[in-house]
Amino acid sequence: MLSILIPTYNYNVEALVAELHQQATDCKIDFEIIIGDDFSNQTIYNSSNLINSELIKLHRSSASVGRTEMRRLLSKKAKYNWLLYIDSDMLPSEKNYIKKYIENLTKNPHIKAFFGGYSYSKHYPHKERLRFRYGMSREFKSAKDRKNNPYRNIYSGNMLIYRESFELTNIALDNRYGLDLAFSRELECQNIAFKHLDNYTNHMGIEDNSTFLLKSKEASKTIRHLYDQNLISSRHSKLVWTYKFIEKLHLTKVIELKGRLLNPLMSWMLINFKSPLITLDFYKFYHFCKK
Repeated sequence: MLSILIPTYNYNVEALVAELHQQATDCKIDFEIIIGDDFSNQTIYNSSNLINSELIKLHRSSASVGRTEMRRLLSKKAKYNWLLYIDSDMLPSEKNYIKKYIENLTKNPHIKAFFGGYSYSKHYPHKERLRFRYGMSREFKSAKDRKNNPYRNIYSGNMLIYRESFELTNIALDNRYGLDLAFSRELECQNIAFKHLDNYTNHMGIEDNSTFLLKSKEASKTIRHLYDQNLISSRHSKLVWTYKFIEKLHLTKVIELKGRLLNPLMSWMLINFKSPLITLDFYKFYHFCKK
């Protein structure tokens, strides 16, 4: 029935595994949980706490392969055709998380992928952090809102997908931040029917400002790389849409120049102060424009 697949790197998944195991058990379905450890140097799951069952397995790679390749490896090890991918730094926000996915795949036999969306805990103690504010403002969206631009709001860290559809869309790319957009484009190219749901996972891995800013910079470069390789379009990325609009106005050189001058200041402000998110938007757009 359901293979629950959790790629992880240096993140302890004991709480997540326990919650998913309990929910799947309550649903009375056939299931398995496979943890994919991408060559961590920290404890990600204490094997002595493994439930006395063959339902939970731990696969550890002999070298770091990245999330995309780890997902492929986990799909090959999966017993069942429905694959629930959930990132290691997530936790279901409701106790009927598994049940809601099962109900939806039963009611929608033509749908081959479901995306539950990301949410952020109201009790998180560091709400001033850039990652938390960005997530609340840009990622925490209802299914109705995500449907308005369905291909721009694909969050594969909380995804139920049919094995055959996954194999068609999980293209081999270098390990980079921002690859959900390439995955989104493959969904469109392969004409995979999918549905957005209000079935959230709380994002628990909130990085400090410096780490998140570096990831944002790398993600912007990845999006530019994907765009230059014709792997995504404005349908998949707001950055691409904005770039094409600015390009029509012949203002890309102006943005690059201003960005080069303001980049040190923007970095300092974003790391050290509760800067408005428009500052982050310009920071990311500058790094997208800069070849």
